[in-house]
Amino acid sequence: MPLRVAFIGCGQIAKDHLKGLRALREQPGAPELLLSAVCDPFPERAEAWVKETASLENPSPVVVTDYRELLKGPQRPDIASILVPHHLHLEITEAFLHAGIPVQLQKPIGLGLRDGRRIVELATETGVPLVVSEPSVLGRANRNTIQWLRAGKEIGRPVFMIDQAVIDLEGGFFMTPWRHLKGYAGAGWFIDHGVHRTHWMLEAFGSCRTAYARTRQLEPLRRNERWGEIPVDTEDVAGAMLEFESGLICQWSVMSGGRGQGHWHVQVWGERGSLHGPNYTVSGSKTPTPLPVPAEDSNLPLDPFAHSFLELIQLIRDPKAAVISTPARALEAEAIVYASLESAHTGQPISVAEVLSGQHHAYEDTVWAARDALRAKNLDLFT
Repeated sequence: MPLRVAFIGCGQIAKDHLKGLRALREQPGAPELLLSAVCDPFPERAEAWVKETASLENPSPVVVTDYRELLKGPQRPDIASILVPHHLHLEITEAFLHAGIPVQLQKPIGLGLRDGRRIVELATETGVPLVVSEPSVLGRANRNTIQWLRAGKEIGRPVFMIDQAVIDLEGGFFMTPWRHLKGYAGAGWFIDHGVHRTHWMLEAFGSCRTAYARTRQLEPLRRNERWGEIPVDTEDVAGAMLEFESGLICQWSVMSGGRGQGHWHVQVWGERGSLHGPNYTVSGSKTPTPLPVPAEDSNLPLDPFAHSFLELIQLIRDPKAAVISTPARALEAEAIVYASLESAHTGQPISVAEVLSGQHHAYEDTVWAARDALRAKNLDLFT
């Protein structure tokens, strides 16, 4: 019998998860996944999404407006894919875990580390399978690159990395206004894009020791035709130096307040060469070489979101299965971002482990204060 999947939220990322769900159906040995329900507080939006995106599903998924309708009764799914703004992650994940329904949670794990730590605890307490969907470390191509770096053969042990991302939003929003508000997002694009990168770094290099960072806000007001002008409180420029336990140093920058040409660059230097994209270059050579592809890679899905669903299925079948997308790893990835923000807030280098444990939380306190303020205002930035 197929496993019934409910999507909680039908925003931008839901299309990618549906694509992954469909891709997994083509994976040998994987059970069929059926999109049985779509939940959104605005039924007209969910119905339009189903008509536009999920019309090929048979039967068509039902639309509900409250996720609580899915916790029991005839619409109860076998899997809940939680695709909502960051500030709702804990509330909704907790409800499904307590109901005994396995969860695939979109990154980051929580609005802040306090929520993230609680989600990790809930997964342990309930014993219900939970994965945090992180496409940057899943899928055949990503796993091949990470495993190749870990082996350290052609370019040797990684020692230095540059990771840069700059976009020009033209004074507008990265998809939606809530992503620029601490109380809904945590820290703007620095966390939205950032946890992808820090999770990848953890997989490739191991734990991060310290962060030293500076941040700026260039545009306190953002605007577009749909939403008008909205005051925002998140950083749109961030530069950090990260030191890993392995000794690797990373020069990391994220900018959503850029103007003109965008910039994306990720490069890793090892003791004997460098990696850029799908190619490596050894010292003394001017010709890049494509990364080798191991034969066993054919067992992994090409699609990262299909891989995420597969990992959850593996945990459902065997609670002791070794998976990549653990909540603990997702929390550690978010802790690197928050350590950088804490460093910029205090002006001091910050230990990632001490942020992870809750010892340092001055910046995160501003997030919870912003969350309380938004609750009082009851802003509608989601319709």
